[in-house]
Amino acid sequence: MVAIYARQSIDKKDSISIETQITKCKAETDDTATIFIDKGFSGKNIKRPEFQRMMEQVRSGNVEKIVVYRIDRFSRSIADFGAIWEIMKEHGVEFVSINEKFDTSTPIGRAMLYIVMSFAQLERETIAERIKDNYYARLQNGTWVGGPAPFGFCIEKDKLNGKKVSKLVVNKDIEIVKNIYQLYSEEGTSLGYIAKYLTREKIPCGKRKAWDNVAISRILHNPIYVRCDFDVYTYFITKGIKIKSPYEEFDGVYGGMLVGKRNRGGEKYCQGDKQYFAISLHEGVISSDIWLRCNEKLDENKQVPNKGKGKYTWLSGLLKCRKCGYSLKVVFANGKKYLICSGRTNYHICNEKITTSVEGLELEVKKEIEKIFNKIQIKDYNLEEKDADLVEKIIEIEKKISRLVDAITESDDIPIQYLNKMIKKLQNEKSFWLEEMENSRTDFSKKQFDFESLDFEKKKKFAAEVIEKILVDCDSAVIQWKI
Repeated sequence: MVAIYARQSIDKKDSISIETQITKCKAETDDTATIFIDKGFSGKNIKRPEFQRMMEQVRSGNVEKIVVYRIDRFSRSIADFGAIWEIMKEHGVEFVSINEKFDTSTPIGRAMLYIVMSFAQLERETIAERIKDNYYARLQNGTWVGGPAPFGFCIEKDKLNGKKVSKLVVNKDIEIVKNIYQLYSEEGTSLGYIAKYLTREKIPCGKRKAWDNVAISRILHNPIYVRCDFDVYTYFITKGIKIKSPYEEFDGVYGGMLVGKRNRGGEKYCQGDKQYFAISLHEGVISSDIWLRCNEKLDENKQVPNKGKGKYTWLSGLLKCRKCGYSLKVVFANGKKYLICSGRTNYHICNEKITTSVEGLELEVKKEIEKIFNKIQIKDYNLEEKDADLVEKIIEIEKKISRLVDAITESDDIPIQYLNKMIKKLQNEKSFWLEEMENSRTDFSKKQFDFESLDFEKKKKFAAEVIEKILVDCDSAVIQWKI
């Protein structure tokens, strides 16, 4: 069908009436055209009942042409028109504007459309840039940048330089936040422990049904809660975060906001050069001492690549079928642990039946690990292979020192004596870990290696570090070492 669309927001002497619009459009079509009329609706958006009904007909494939008296009757927004045209083009619908002689079935009409589309793209990019500029302007001013309020806060309107702005204000849930920080700052507590405790106590978790590690981690990472002082300032500098507020504003009273891109699969601050930090208008609720203690604890608990999630043996992820090469699964049934080849159960390509005892296999692997490490002196090992954790800590400290040096060279306003104090502290920390490495060499050479003294998780991690895989068949096993 051919659709005629007419719109008039209000009756004015100089405004063309709905009736006149329809008459002009009918002169270009015939009496069989379906008419859609929106009276009393603005053209600044497409939230118009008859317009939406017409577009439903377009999506259903019932419209072949839309005719309007003038293009602004259809839409006053170039961006809206561009989006609508994409829908019309997808369904093969032509567009005719009587007044502008705009007909997409002709070459000149299509050329006109491309000009309109170019302006639509320009408008979209300009709007996006304006939104971005406004976003970072709000950040610079310390007003809430947008989105839902963090847990423990609500959003209220305030005035800044005579303008209305959004500001965070604490609510009753802030006591839960304080409790979370206090618990995590204590020795021996974990994200999982706190999540289970809060869920067990039926403490509300905002829109979530229950607390989990992610919810706790987000609260602990968020600088919105901390009373920002110069220790917090240097913490973010060493992370490579771009600071938008002068250091004088880090007075130990107000909270902070962190915005920008980060790698969601990685740690919180892994893309520091694309993140920005600024002091907010609201007062912080957590002391910098506790906040930093919690975040340094989180930094130490970075996720390591998973090497088997099994809970029945510390050899999970290392066991392979010697016949087909597929992984062996450990199952627990009738009070016993069994090895099952996934090539047999999942893919039906293997007929190997493993009778090797899981406990016996663990015992033999333990003996082999202790035999090797008690024969070889630590000096024969590359230090990075020996203790990657210590090396990683030292590298991270060196990065922090480098960022503090950069901060000194880039700004004349930052008190150099304070940064020098921080650099000295980091250098002392580096010396401590280097000494730990040296001591580990001495300790290793003096005593026998006792693998059995390690707990389950440490055994699993150690085995994954030194063993490539263990090939198991019906009644034997072969260890392939990484070392």
